Amino acid sequence: MSIEKIVYQGDPGSYSYEAMLEFFGDNITFENKDFFPDVFEDVSKGNAKYGIIPFENSTTGGVYEVFDLLNTYENCYIVGEICVEINHNLMSIKDAKIQDITTVYSHPQALDQCKQYIRKMNFHEMPYRNTATSAKAVSEMNNKSCAAIANKMAANFYNLEILDSKINNYINNITKFIIITNNLTFDKNSNKISLILITSHSPGALYEALGCLAKNNINMMKLESRPIKNIPWQYSFYLDLEGNLEDENIKKAFNELSITCKKFKVLGNYIAY
Repeated sequence: MSIEKIVYQGDPGSYSYEAMLEFFGDNITFENKDFFPDVFEDVSKGNAKYGIIPFENSTTGGVYEVFDLLNTYENCYIVGEICVEINHNLMSIKDAKIQDITTVYSHPQALDQCKQYIRKMNFHEMPYRNTATSAKAVSEMNNKSCAAIANKMAANFYNLEILDSKINNYINNITKFIIITNNLTFDKNSNKISLILITSHSPGALYEALGCLAKNNINMMKLESRPIKNIPWQYSFYLDLEGNLEDENIKKAFNELSITCKKFKVLGNYIAY
């Protein structure tokens, strides 16, 4: 039986934590997890009702580990999404000055999103599993030469001083988070469908699959490929579509896809953010 609990990856003050509060509000029961598979495992087994995880960034693209986990966990489905504006800040312990900093800690995507600034400042990069976790680590190190890249919430949580703000490569930096649960639920207002396809490894197979959508007048908003583990040079395809699972054209197209494709899994039908 599911516990009415929400799990997220990272420490308090992370962008996932921020997204969770924005989506669910603050009157919730939640638990943080160290890694993405931990979130999926808890949701899959019913130890948590929902999980929230970063899925795609507007400048650095998809979080591919999450794409693969959606393919792996057959009973995990997307039920919602939320976008959070990302404003990265350089932070360190009290009394540290920006000229003291030699090493920056953060999640690899955050480091990539601040690459221009890091190169300009000639900092050494140290990847960490989460932005807030890196802020927590810098606080515990108590070393003026070390800094973290994270949000203002993390600076407040771990008593760090912001040395420089809005250090992203691009001003418009947005991360999309998805909310997952262990059953496929949707309602009449759900207008976005996510799915995974695996086609046969033969000429025209993907073209034929996409043709099922085109001839049924379905708008495809996203198409991305991922390598299939242990089968070199073969791929699964992640798609986002406009529509509702009760729409007749969706039903017809999906019936055709189930015949055409080797694997066809609906990942969720939810309200687009």
